[in-house]
Amino acid sequence: MTKAALESSIGKVLIIDEAYGLSGSATNGNDIYKTAVIDTMVAEIQSVPGEDRCVLLLGYKDEMERMFDNVNPGLKRRFQLSDAFYFADFSDDELIEILHQKLRKADLSATEPAVKVAIGVLSRQRNTRNFGNAGDVENLIGRAKMNYQARQAKLPPAQRSALFEFEPIDFDQDFDRTENAEEYLEKLFKDVIGQDTILQKLKGFARTVTGMKARDIDPRGEIPMNFIFKGPPGIDNTLLLLRLIAYTN
Repeated sequence: MTKAALESSIGKVLIIDEAYGLSGSATNGNDIYKTAVIDTMVAEIQSVPGEDRCVLLLGYKDEMERMFDNVNPGLKRRFQLSDAFYFADFSDDELIEILHQKLRKADLSATEPAVKVAIGVLSRQRNTRNFGNAGDVENLIGRAKMNYQARQAKLPPAQRSALFEFEPIDFDQDFDRTENAEEYLEKLFKDVIGQDTILQKLKGFARTVTGMKARDIDPRGEIPMNFIFKGPPGIDNTLLLLRLIAYTN
């Protein structure tokens, strides 16, 4: 079947999406069918000048590199990683453009503050593994629709808007977390004893973020993101760490 698919692609372009799936998994790394597919590809794709076929392997960078390290080494000779095309994540400006395009296509709109909140959400998601770029923009709009409809349903009929215009709260239910950061910190650490120094330092960071955002300055370059916590046993470091994780998220 693999050989037939490759033969039918002569004179055409064959795209294999999520190609890293051909390497199997940690629990099933010796899948004879996936091994057979890879071996057939190595035998049939010679990658010689004049070959009338284009084969594209698509997938996440780390998974693709791991696959090439764990399958028939001939595949790496057919597809040189040094010549691979790497598509970086979209920047904030590009995400804004994509957001506006998708909103216009769906006959939707968003206030300027809402767009800023939306990009803030996407920027945080970009720091996670396998950020979906335009796909995550689509998902964010879908969640915003549900939040908007739920918000409108709570209003008296006379106050409901006929315009589908998103507000900040539609993109992020806690969009004002920065403005209320110090109050949130007090609540989060109210039953933690003897950590006033840490609390005051976090409040200082919160004030810096609030001030910089008020001037439309990205505070991420001014706020440290890596910390070391040291101390003797019996002061519940785990609880403190969990509170900090809750706060930063």
